[in-house]
Amino acid sequence: MPRNKLFGIVNLSENDYYMKQLTNNRPLASIPYLGRYRLIDFALSNMVNAGVDTVGIFLNDKFRSLMDHIGNGKEWNLDRKKGGVFYFSPFSTPDIHSQLRGDISTYFSNIDYLTEASADYAVIMGTSMVCNINLQDVFRKHLESKADITVVYKTIAEDDFGFERCNTVNTNEYHSVITFGKNIRRPDALSEKKKISLEIFIVKRELLVDMITDAVTTGENVYLNDALHDAVTKYKVRGYEYDGLVKNVSSIENYYSSSMDMLDEDNIRDVFFGENKIQTKVKDETPTYYSDDSKVTNSLIANGCKIEGTVINSIIFRRVNVAKGTVIKDSIIMQNTNISENCTIENVITDKQVVVTSGTELKGSPRNPLVVSKGSVL
Repeated sequence: MPRNKLFGIVNLSENDYYMKQLTNNRPLASIPYLGRYRLIDFALSNMVNAGVDTVGIFLNDKFRSLMDHIGNGKEWNLDRKKGGVFYFSPFSTPDIHSQLRGDISTYFSNIDYLTEASADYAVIMGTSMVCNINLQDVFRKHLESKADITVVYKTIAEDDFGFERCNTVNTNEYHSVITFGKNIRRPDALSEKKKISLEIFIVKRELLVDMITDAVTTGENVYLNDALHDAVTKYKVRGYEYDGLVKNVSSIENYYSSSMDMLDEDNIRDVFFGENKIQTKVKDETPTYYSDDSKVTNSLIANGCKIEGTVINSIIFRRVNVAKGTVIKDSIIMQNTNISENCTIENVITDKQVVVTSGTELKGSPRNPLVVSKGSVL
């Protein structure tokens, strides 16, 4: 596939309502994941692995941490004289209130990014779906089908509640998308299958420009995703079924369960040890110190930590101190957290820079993990 056939759009207009404390100071895209990654790493890596060398990131709000993480895109080989990474903020558009009415006006205000792109097709991705997908194959199928738009979906069982409130794709026998819907729990239909949209689209550049212009002119849609969904009534929209591992991170429960699922060696291998690699911003740290009294079982522990207690089935980010007598089980501890002696932590998510004093007991449940906000002292 020629490298200049695709350019990228990262759409950050994602619902973070159910992420609660974890998105108070950051967008969904920059939520830390698995000890060293951010959610946006998967979208950027998937694009770059497919030969995309120009990526536009359409920001929403609270984007400081995201820009700090990505920078000039060096880690993804996007620090280049021609192409590279571009940031588009709603606050820099003439309509300073555009973010209150969706993202379509931000796309329209920065339409030059689309009209002047050197590539012919756009690949559009969100950041809530964690996967390692071969976009070259998606693009190849898109060209072969001569579709106007291709949307990627994943078939799941009705009782898979990890994709609740996600958009669904309804197709006919010719794999054409006829409608989009919403995934709602139906305990009375546990035998059915559902096709969940991964919010990955491939569309020709000129068509995307027309869709955005029409949406602004008519006022029918205020979000790009809505315009893409409504395209089924006007254009040929095809579905591409992805059969690899996908984790949806759109709620605290999903973030916790998907992280715990990644402690399974098979899942880790599926996402991170294939032909295409997931890149992230590298931060050099000293090796983690494990004392003679420490005990670690089935856990991911990043560099720069000091482990003197017990860690079971947990994810520990960089520069975390776990003192003697402390037991951490089934939990996610983000960076720069200090946990003192004789603490018990189970089914807990601590944001960054949390201090847990001696003898503290914190317990949640797998369906409702306890979340400790950034910088808290307990």
